[in-house]
Amino acid sequence: MPRNKSFILVLISGNILLGCDKEGEPTPIPVVPAEISTPNEPNKTGSSFLNSERDKIDHDAKFQPKKEIDPHWIIFGNFKSPRPSTWTWTAPTSNMRIANYVLQSAGESESAELDITQFVSGDINITIDRLKKQFRSDGGLSLRPTITKTTVASLPTTLIELSGEYMGVGASYHLHNYTMLVALIQNDKETISLRLLGPTQEINAHKKTWNSFLEDLTLVGEN
Repeated sequence: MPRNKSFILVLISGNILLGCDKEGEPTPIPVVPAEISTPNEPNKTGSSFLNSERDKIDHDAKFQPKKEIDPHWIIFGNFKSPRPSTWTWTAPTSNMRIANYVLQSAGESESAELDITQFVSGDINITIDRLKKQFRSDGGLSLRPTITKTTVASLPTTLIELSGEYMGVGASYHLHNYTMLVALIQNDKETISLRLLGPTQEINAHKKTWNSFLEDLTLVGEN
C-alpha cells in the first residue's frame, strides 16, 4: 500500500477513536444560580404586605382591644353580674382574656386584678394542678389549695384559693404574700375561669365583694 494512503487511514482511525471517547462522557448540566428573595422584597404587582389595605384591616381587627359593653355590668359570654364600684374595666392585655378588671387598692400595696378566660372543658383536676404549681409557701414548699364545690348561675363551679409566694407561669420574678381566688364555671362544652390575683391584703379587702359578684352572676342565654 502506498505510504500516503497508509497515513490517511491511520489519521481517520485516530479520529474515530477520539469520537468514541467523547460519546461516552456525560453531558455537563449548566448550573443556574437560584434566585434569592428577601422578606422585604415587593411582589410582582409592586405592593407589599405592609401596603396591602386588606391585610392592614384584618390585622387591626384581629388585635383590636375588646370594649366594655356596659359600665354598670360585668358581661362575658352568656353571663353578667353588677359591676362593683371599686372594680374598673381595663383593656385585656392578652387575646386569651375576654374581660379584665383592676380592683381599687385598699392601701398602699399593688392593686389586685380580675381576669376572665374561656377554654374547652376537660379534666378539672389538671387545671387545679396547673394553678397549684404557680404558688409555694414562703419556705419553698408546695401548697395544698382550698377547694370548694358549689353552683354559680345554676352551673357546677369549683372555687380554688391559694396563698403564699406567687411564681406565675415560668416567671423569673416571685411575689410574696399573694393570694389567688379562682372560680371555674363548667358546662358540657366550655369552662369559664374567673381569676382574682393580687397581694393578700388587697384580696382580703375585696373578698366580700368577690363573693357577692359570684352570687349575683346570672346566665342570660345566647346572644
